[in-house]
Amino acid sequence: MVPNRLALAAGSLKLRRPLNAKKPAAEAPAHRILVVEDEPAIQDFAATALREAGFSVSVCGNLRQARAQLKSPPCDLALVDIGLPDGNGLELCREFAAPGLPFVFLTGRKDLDSRLEAFSAGARDFIQKPFAAEELLARTKAHLRVKKSHDELLKRNSDLELIHRARRDLTDMIVHDLKTPLSSIKGTMELIRSRGLIGDAAYKALLETAGCTADFMLLLLNDLLDVGRGEELGLRAEPAEVDLRALFDRLAALFTPRCRQRRQRLRFSLGGPQTLRSDRNLLFRVLVNLVANAVRFSGEGEEILVAAAAAGGGMALSVSDRGPGIPDRDKARIFEKYATAGPKNNPLDGGSGIGLAFCRLAAGALGAQLSVADRPGGGSVFSLSLPGPLSNA
Repeated sequence: MVPNRLALAAGSLKLRRPLNAKKPAAEAPAHRILVVEDEPAIQDFAATALREAGFSVSVCGNLRQARAQLKSPPCDLALVDIGLPDGNGLELCREFAAPGLPFVFLTGRKDLDSRLEAFSAGARDFIQKPFAAEELLARTKAHLRVKKSHDELLKRNSDLELIHRARRDLTDMIVHDLKTPLSSIKGTMELIRSRGLIGDAAYKALLETAGCTADFMLLLLNDLLDVGRGEELGLRAEPAEVDLRALFDRLAALFTPRCRQRRQRLRFSLGGPQTLRSDRNLLFRVLVNLVANAVRFSGEGEEILVAAAAAGGGMALSVSDRGPGIPDRDKARIFEKYATAGPKNNPLDGGSGIGLAFCRLAAGALGAQLSVADRPGGGSVFSLSLPGPLSNA
């Protein structure tokens, strides 16, 4: 029990400003403070000073009530008397003190042993009775700042762990995505070694498949490298005249074997100007990723349309599919790194979330706008809107 002299000491437990004075701006109005004190005068004094400063305050006078208060809802700081009617405040500290919940003792004890015992139990600080409102508020705010720093550090550590896990998952996906085409190439080479057992047409098809698979592996590795480098330094475009028909021919050569294997139809539509000034390599790699994405999500027998048309003084390139589409909630994040949507139909088709992230970076380097929308009748349309100039050459 706290001696009555502490509650009655002249001026010792009085606020140094009137209660109706203008309130200072609350430093952290959302913080909840628990005051565990059995002396009514001190309890009221502490609660009033804290509330006047903008804090949310709960009060109680014994261990039983304090345990219930500390369980729910959570509080940010506990101001606890050591001597309580049904036990010792140190018991409460041993049970609940944690980095996320600092304990500060309100006590009239001055002996060193009591202080050492309290610190051993997990206490952060002492406020000696009698005390002034300014000291109570100053110490409370100081410990809340420490708690805030601790909470922010925990959040940063949690974020770093999530990033580490995402990178680990990405590594696993990339290893898987590279292992499958490598196995395909190895199997192809084994068959080529026994060329006398297969016909010329089959031999040619095997070489075509191996070359196509190797090309996709190189594109995946380049995207991975460029996404990491591009986020730090940005991608640099090297503008030159781009022949769109030649670009479409390269896409057809790359994807026709895969589409034939999946019984899909790859169609190209080139309207208006045939050339534009842009970065040929970046443009080709963006279209490769968009077509690969369409192939991945399209079913057997479905058509994938790659189109180009003049639009607003520039050129609009689009890749349309008849897949399941992308939910509206995912459209805003589909171009973020590691973001994926939908099932992985075929291990050859990637799905690491790197391809579309590269498309976003490349679009920025090209001065283009990249977007995705629902396709009438079902599916998705990925569009790349490029600035001019255009020509009919």
